[in-house]
Amino acid sequence: MVDGVTRHPDRYLRNIEDIFGDMSSAALAQRYSKWTCFHAFVEELISSVIFEDAEIAERSPGEYWVDYLLQSNSFDYSSITPSKFGRFDGYEYLDALQQEDLITELCETISKQVFYVLFSNRGTMSAFGHMVRSYVLETAPSFVPEAFNDAGHLIRASIPKWAENAVFHRDKGRCVLCQTDLTKLFSQQSQIHYDHIIPLAHGGMNCITNLQLTCSSCNLSKGARSAATSREYEVWYDY
Repeated sequence: MVDGVTRHPDRYLRNIEDIFGDMSSAALAQRYSKWTCFHAFVEELISSVIFEDAEIAERSPGEYWVDYLLQSNSFDYSSITPSKFGRFDGYEYLDALQQEDLITELCETISKQVFYVLFSNRGTMSAFGHMVRSYVLETAPSFVPEAFNDAGHLIRASIPKWAENAVFHRDKGRCVLCQTDLTKLFSQQSQIHYDHIIPLAHGGMNCITNLQLTCSSCNLSKGARSAATSREYEVWYDY
């Protein structure tokens, strides 16, 4: 679902403006936060689906899919049971969970799990970057002008070591475009480049979701205005 929304946001998400519009767009200008804008996006998406489906909770109190998520993630919500409601109402039930911060904590937990899965998919990361780049270029500068240069795009930030390590291991120590080995185990010739999937000049972010591993040859030939990536991934066995 999250992957589908990043690729076709207009079909699935009506309130994208609520997530990244106006002052919220300032978050897109932050420099290598471990809690990325993609995490926040997933949180908002899951939360909206939870409340949109509230009527389903009325049909089978205690067996709504949110109940199963709370249970499988070991949340204690025993004080909020359907029996405590005179006439069970799905919206009141979710509001009660929200008042105890259980919905917020659940969405945060699920966001981490979704990030763990989808960070490995550079196609999704690229689609997300394309989805938000207009907010980066057109909205965020009004709220955090100091984060932008005279050309109108984000000032390049140095990449922290934790981000380099994560991207290196995700991409298996190989150039994502030509598969050249960059581990230095077999050759000392290729230099490691941490490349922005969406170039800063095109509205790319200083964010781990916007990084990929490339060799020097591919990175330099890719150019500052190309958003090239690949969807190569390691298969664990032959089909």
